[in-house]
Formats: sequence, C-alpha cells, structure tokens
Amino acid sequence: MQAVKVKEIMSRKLVTAAENESLAAAAQKMLQSKTSSVLVLSNGKPVGIVTEKDFVKFFAFGVPYDEPLKNHMSRNLVTVDEDTSINDARNILVTNRIRHLPVVNKRGEAVGMVTVRDILETVQTLF
Repeated sequence: MQAVKVKEIMSRKLVTAAENESLAAAAQKMLQSKTSSVLVLSNGKPVGIVTEKDFVKFFAFGVPYDEPLKNHMSRNLVTVDEDTSINDARNILVTNRIRHLPVVNKRGEAVGMVTVRDILETVQTLF
C-alpha cells in the first residue's frame, strides 16, 4: 500500500490574516469559517499561528482584543511539505505537541492545513 500524502487530506481553505490584524479580527474569521486556527502570513508565507487554545489564554490574562496578531501569535511555526506522508505528519504533530500543521509548497507559500482530526479521520477510513 502506498503512503497517503498530506496533500491528499489537507484542507485547502486556509483562514489567514496579516500580522497587523487584530486579535478580534482573527477571532471573527475563525467564527465565520468554523475553524480552530488562523495562519498569520507575511508576503504569502506563514510566520505564525493563533489557535482557539491561544484565545483561552488571551481571555484568561485579559489581553486586549485590539492588539495585533504579531504581538501574540506562536512564532515557532512547524510546517510540512505537500508530499509529506500522513505518518510523518502525525509524528511531527505528536513530537511538537501541536494540533495544526501548515502545509507549504516548494516556495514556502502556505497551501493548506492538516490537523490531528484530519489524520484521525483518514486513518479511520483506511481500516
């Protein structure tokens, strides 16, 4: 059996924002798209991410929602290439203790997102 690639299961409908957009604008995008993260881009390339888990922390610590994303996004972004196997992607998610894995093309531009849920659903259909 040939390995399933990330490009076969990733979501291509990315929710993105610019670094200077506010936390409130990012939260609205997440609500409207019914997604759990916003990928922060600079010149089409991912530079950070903000997730619903982050928003719980923002709320708990009273972070003003008019603050720009660049002040609060996770910068230690882990990404994968489109041709990464889902097994390798799973290992990256587990090792880094993350739930969202941006997918980039050869030019480093964001082309999709794969989540723990995407991998679980795919594995479930294989067995």
